[in-house]
Amino acid sequence: MTFIPDAFRQRYGPLVDDEDAFLACLDILLPKSFRVNTIKSDADSVKARFAGYGIGITQMPWYGDAFVSETPDIGATLEHFTGAIYMQELVSMLPPLLLREELKDARFVLDACAAPGSKTTQLAALMGNRGVIVANDASYSRTRALKFNIEKAGAINAIITNQDLRNFPHMQFDAILVDAPCSAEGTIRKNDKLFADWSEKVISGQSRLQKQLITKAFELLAPGGVMIYSTCTFAPEENEAVVDWLLQTYPDAVIEPIPEMEGLKLSHPVEEWNGTTFNAWVRNTRRIWPHHSNTGGFYLARVRK
Repeated sequence: MTFIPDAFRQRYGPLVDDEDAFLACLDILLPKSFRVNTIKSDADSVKARFAGYGIGITQMPWYGDAFVSETPDIGATLEHFTGAIYMQELVSMLPPLLLREELKDARFVLDACAAPGSKTTQLAALMGNRGVIVANDASYSRTRALKFNIEKAGAINAIITNQDLRNFPHMQFDAILVDAPCSAEGTIRKNDKLFADWSEKVISGQSRLQKQLITKAFELLAPGGVMIYSTCTFAPEENEAVVDWLLQTYPDAVIEPIPEMEGLKLSHPVEEWNGTTFNAWVRNTRRIWPHHSNTGGFYLARVRK
C-alpha cells in the first residue's frame, strides 16, 4: 500500500470532492494506455490487429486515437516496436489536443520541455508532419530519448534543441507547449516511490522555475498565438499560482476556456490558496483529479497572446 504523508492529506483533502475516493485511487495502478501514431497507422487498423492478438482495448470517446487496456503485453506488440502506437498516459495526450485547431495551419511550434517526446510526436502527427516543431529540452541526457522517439515515430518535421528555455534565443512561434517540470504528484499511481522525495520545499522550488518558464514562453509566442501550460501535479503553487503570475507580469494575456471532453471529467481550478485569491481569468483553467476518470492527475491552461 502506498504511504501517503499526513502533510499531503492535509494539503489536498480539502480541495477534492471526495477525499476518501481520491486517496484510495492513488493506491491503484493506472491502466495501460496508448495513442495511435497516425503518421504510421490509424485507429481502425490498430483495433483490427489487436483483436487478432486477442488483446482487449477500449477507445476513448474524447479522443479516437487514445486507448486503454488491462493487458500488460501491449508493449511487446509489433505495433509498439515499429512506432505505430505510442505508450502514453491519457492525461499526457491533452496538451497537444488543446492545440489541434492551431496546429492545422501552424508553421513554427515550440515544445519547450519536450523529452522524452510523447507530446512532440503527437504534435507531429496532428500537424500531418508539416511545419516545424522545435523540440527543446534543458537536459542533454534526456534528449537521447527524445531523438529516439522522434525517429521511431517517423516525425520528420521536428528538430531538437538543448537549451534552458529561460535563455532561448528570441523568435516567435505560432503555438507553444510548456509541459513544465514539476513535483509530479499526479504520477503517484505509476511511481510509488514519489513520496520518498516529496516536500513542500520541492514544490516551492518548482514553482519559482515554472514562473520563469511561463513568462519566457509567453515572450516567444507570436501575437494571436496560443500556449498550453500544463503540469502533472496537484500543487496550486505550480498550477494556478503560475498562471496568476503570468497575468501579473503580462496583463494582456488571455486565459481561454478549455472545452468539455466526453467521458473525461474536467474540474474547476483552485481560486484561492494560502490567503491569496487568484486572478479571475484563472477560473478558465482546469484540473483533472485521478479518481474522476481513472487517470493520473493533471492541470491545463490555454493562453492566447
